[in-house]
Amino acid sequence: MPVTEPPTDQPSGQLITDQGVLERIFRTNYDRCIKDAKTRLGEKSGAAPRVVSKAFHLAWQDRKRFHSQDELDAFIGAQIHHGATREVSRSAGLHRMDHIGGGSSKVKHETHEMNVDEAWDRLSHTLQGGAPEAYRARASSARHEAADHMKQLGKERNLTPVYIAAGVLLLAAIGAAAILRRGGEDRAVTQALAASTARKYEMGFGQQANVTLDDSTLVLLGPESQLIVPQKFGIGLRAVRIEGAANFEVKNVGTQLFEVRAGNASITATGTKFTVHRYTRDDSVTIVNVKEGSVNLKFGENVKTVSQGMSFLVTESGEMRVPSAEQIQEASAWVDGTVIIQGRTLRYGIPMLKRWFGLDIRVADPTLLDRGVFISAPSNSKMEAIKSVEKSAGVKFTYVGENMVFQDTTPSRPARRR
Repeated sequence: MPVTEPPTDQPSGQLITDQGVLERIFRTNYDRCIKDAKTRLGEKSGAAPRVVSKAFHLAWQDRKRFHSQDELDAFIGAQIHHGATREVSRSAGLHRMDHIGGGSSKVKHETHEMNVDEAWDRLSHTLQGGAPEAYRARASSARHEAADHMKQLGKERNLTPVYIAAGVLLLAAIGAAAILRRGGEDRAVTQALAASTARKYEMGFGQQANVTLDDSTLVLLGPESQLIVPQKFGIGLRAVRIEGAANFEVKNVGTQLFEVRAGNASITATGTKFTVHRYTRDDSVTIVNVKEGSVNLKFGENVKTVSQGMSFLVTESGEMRVPSAEQIQEASAWVDGTVIIQGRTLRYGIPMLKRWFGLDIRVADPTLLDRGVFISAPSNSKMEAIKSVEKSAGVKFTYVGENMVFQDTTPSRPARRR
């Protein structure tokens, strides 16, 4: 789109600026969201307030990404759908366990439907790291009831059949796990990521956003990136797919691995911090940079352990090697707020200005595209990025009509090879 004004460093408007704004949006949309959640929950409609509150909690955590009500509505709707699905699945699992135990227990459910005032009180305390007294009391009561129920089960019947059944199930689970390890697990992850029900988080040019996954893993998405999360993430699998750039702060959940798919490569970890960089339209290589802990980088049968402070690259053909210093900077410096691109030509740099800064700049003379360029600028400063290109490539920024253009100022210079 033609630009009629010089680029500025001012960020675009953010919809949710503080908790006061969140409260207004929450109260305005509460009844509609509750109705949507009840429809999806069916017989478990009593969980609707919890599902809706969770959706708004996640929206608060990702508030920097919302610049319009439509974006927020789409996010809230997706979270309600996902939360309702998890609630129904969890409830079904509890029912199966009770059936295996041979019990006829009647679990007490909270029948009081919270109004918008009670729901906001509960959510606001959650945002502040606590919970209202009434909610804590109900949670404590529920824990005591569960403990009493388990004691009563032991008194009412002989648990030997239960133990036998549990042993059979355990053996079956071990056998199933062995099958999964022979390839079934990889296929299950591939199918889950390719399913139409998977959630997709997409960033446009010059956009970045935080995404909090259901296991509390925090993902910082870079511009022009797509993160795919399976519908049942956290229920038997913790895997995502990234196209573009993302920084992961992985929550440690026992021994359950967290997996990132990037192209044909796989990165697995438990609790750690690492960056993955893979843009298909660039070099089609995957670069992994580890800031804390370690990860396993896998391509086919080839596996490399990448430890803290290290980086590794894997090509489309499966070749693994240590990337150059320039490649490491380009793949990871943006996480700390600086975009660094060096050892490249202006031909490569022009699309990078559009990706990282949203700048659509043309070149008056095509021969300029072969000049070497060095870009180093804060990710929120378009002007600094332009100045960096002007200085390194011997060009000047101007307007020709409504189009942003780089024009020549010095004789041609060859690009420095990577």
